[in-house]
Amino acid sequence: MREHTKTIAFIKAVTIILVSLTSLQSVAQNAKTLDFNISRTNFVDTVKIKIWDGAAVVPVEINGVVRNLMFDTGATSGFWIGEEEDWMIKSGDSVTTYDSQNVMHKKAILKLPPIKMGNIAIENYPMIVDNAMSQFTCGTIDGGLGFDLIFDKGLSFKIDTKDSLMIVTDRKGFFAKEEKGHKTLKYDSRRPTFFVKFPFSNIRMLFDSGNVGAWFDIPQDLLDRWSRSDQKMKQKVDEMTVLSDTTVLTSAGIFGATFDTIAYRILHLPQVEIGDLIFKDLYISTNTASLKLGTAVMRHASLIIDASKRRFVLLPHDGKTEVVVANKVTKGLSFRPAEEGDTLGVAIAIVKKGLEAEKKGIRSGDYLISVDGIPITDFCTYKLRETQGDVTHFVLRSPDGEIKEVDL
Repeated sequence: MREHTKTIAFIKAVTIILVSLTSLQSVAQNAKTLDFNISRTNFVDTVKIKIWDGAAVVPVEINGVVRNLMFDTGATSGFWIGEEEDWMIKSGDSVTTYDSQNVMHKKAILKLPPIKMGNIAIENYPMIVDNAMSQFTCGTIDGGLGFDLIFDKGLSFKIDTKDSLMIVTDRKGFFAKEEKGHKTLKYDSRRPTFFVKFPFSNIRMLFDSGNVGAWFDIPQDLLDRWSRSDQKMKQKVDEMTVLSDTTVLTSAGIFGATFDTIAYRILHLPQVEIGDLIFKDLYISTNTASLKLGTAVMRHASLIIDASKRRFVLLPHDGKTEVVVANKVTKGLSFRPAEEGDTLGVAIAIVKKGLEAEKKGIRSGDYLISVDGIPITDFCTYKLRETQGDVTHFVLRSPDGEIKEVDL
């Protein structure tokens, strides 16, 4: 596993959707295949974890080796990033899923040896194994633990993002004292969705703790549909729009990535309310395929997931309930992986209209050659690089061969 500093660099460099299996329709041939066990009952355990841009990564031991698993509420079950290995246990069952493009996938369900997490073990845990996401995760995590720990086994969690701790328990009401006096966010029985208060509407969103570093994702087509049915909402959305354009949407998931050209807006939101927290001066982009919020919220609060009462409770760091985000985008440059077989390069520029990158001559479709003197020979080299300061030196080549050197 790479170190934390490199991981933060790649998370800031490109928007990553680690996985969102809740957006997939998935059915196992035999429901018993998805069952698993927890080694103890009536327990409370504290586990030291890693916090990466608000996301919780849990060191566990599997088959005698320490692995790093993302705590991913956006995944209905576990997933493993890589190839099938000899120590994995074949279940004889498979899962059929339909992704966001309505393409059917059939994957074998594999069972893992006991996953030792602190003083407990997760036994017979089912996982879907696929290597497609490795081009995005670049070895920073080995896989993920899904929301089935909560809705199937009734485990409650506190993710302490300030002190990098995870408290897990099967005791009902264990966190009641900490929850007292805080606003609660009720979620559906099997999906972690709850309402977020935007200036133009209250919106039910999926909380996806695998959506690393992201704020609030609202699909442009959904926003358009709402606006057509509500003129007051349309007026508010138009007033908050600071940019409209088209871009390439990169959707990364358990079955790989898709690249689609879509219309999008950048919205400047005066404030957004979620639980006790009020976020002000927030910029979000609608270039997304899913309606959800990511882990950026967790930079400012710890989280309790109370399984028995089916609710989330955000605990603001140091009691600070109001956060000025001020995340205005000025550079307007990101990169996506080139498609397999592309001989011109491995990373392709995505440029936002009217911002610094475009003004300095970079165009969407340019290929990245080097960053701060480091040749970019694969996409992970770009994502895992260490930042050298506030200004980055890019060398790019246009599809027709023009070399561009730009400082951003």
